Amino acid sequence: MSNLNHAIVFGAAGLVGWSTVEQLLSSYPAGGSFDKITAVINRPLPESEFYWPLESATRPRLEIVSGVNLMNGTAEDLSRQLKEKVHGIADVTHVFYFVFKEVNADHILECQTNCNMMQRVVDAITSLSPGLKSFIYPGGTRGYGIYVPGGTFQAPLKESMADNLPENYAKTVAYPWYRQLLGKASEGNSWTWTEVCPDAVVGFTPNGSGWSLALHWAQYLSLYAHNHGVDVTSKPSVEVPFPGNEAGYNSLFTPVSSRTLGRIAVYASLNPDKCGGKIINMADSEKPTKFREIWPPLAKWFGLKGVDPVEDDQALKPGEYIKKHKHVFAEKGFPKASSSGVGAGASQLDSVGYWLSFDRQLSLERLRSVGFSDERDPIEGWLEAFEKFREAGIIM
Repeated sequence: MSNLNHAIVFGAAGLVGWSTVEQLLSSYPAGGSFDKITAVINRPLPESEFYWPLESATRPRLEIVSGVNLMNGTAEDLSRQLKEKVHGIADVTHVFYFVFKEVNADHILECQTNCNMMQRVVDAITSLSPGLKSFIYPGGTRGYGIYVPGGTFQAPLKESMADNLPENYAKTVAYPWYRQLLGKASEGNSWTWTEVCPDAVVGFTPNGSGWSLALHWAQYLSLYAHNHGVDVTSKPSVEVPFPGNEAGYNSLFTPVSSRTLGRIAVYASLNPDKCGGKIINMADSEKPTKFREIWPPLAKWFGLKGVDPVEDDQALKPGEYIKKHKHVFAEKGFPKASSSGVGAGASQLDSVGYWLSFDRQLSLERLRSVGFSDERDPIEGWLEAFEKFREAGIIM
């Protein structure tokens, strides 16, 4: 029986937003958990290109809304837009806020810009939706200081560490600002907030994503296999070295697949009594992994033999390789692959195997304590994403 919950997902076409909408439309955790999903996206895109669960008698109703300006104007301006564009805005009960504006040249300005945007959304929603119960947004390991060379804290990273960042670093990270903003806004009200914190997010996006390591490597390996004449039906023999160094290859981390991420976000939203006012780490498995364990199966999916990193200053990094051979996608009838890559994110994603040379696994102690117990092999999430990319024509 439906609780008539209405979820609105801002940033629904992004890596985290897509994952959450997929689980909401899959009726997680049970049929009737949500009656309606409103997916707010930046640019118009037909529902068929999202590859979400198809409409059925049991799927929640879906409304896709584009053209909502979160960046500029006042909360009143945003309220008017939401009233005009979102049917049933007054009935919204759960907000999933997955929007972030990068300002690379000035991290303080980046924090201010994103806090102002979140404040507008909070003010607009709370004025329009009196039945609001939960506000979910993503943090990340940047909030544990991993951008400091060698990291800031000794892993496993626990949520309590996030409030002990060095002051000079903390002011450059939006998440502490978010917590202060939401704590003040929710005080004395019937709704609460949760910060869900992933490390590497492994999943699908319909338009590409500057944050997606899975997409970056999928396009690289797809082109690499094609250019080397690989036959996926044969035993892998063409070697492809890991794009990084030994330290990056062997450091511990805890990736999260889109399925697990979406489920944890939804679970947190439906359990504000357990999850409200907290940071909650998210990952596929309590047991950390390393790229040494992940790289060979990923390469094998493309018919390649994934091997250890090699020292070769002349070797092209994945982003450089994709740029050089991107024309192959269009020539082979995959025009969407040419336009749906990681864009400006290539350089940072190329560096992952080099600068993340220290253990950074997340503790899942709090996640388990609030009752979420799902476990899965992290490699499954990568291969699911590859299947989706191929289905969407984003790789060959």
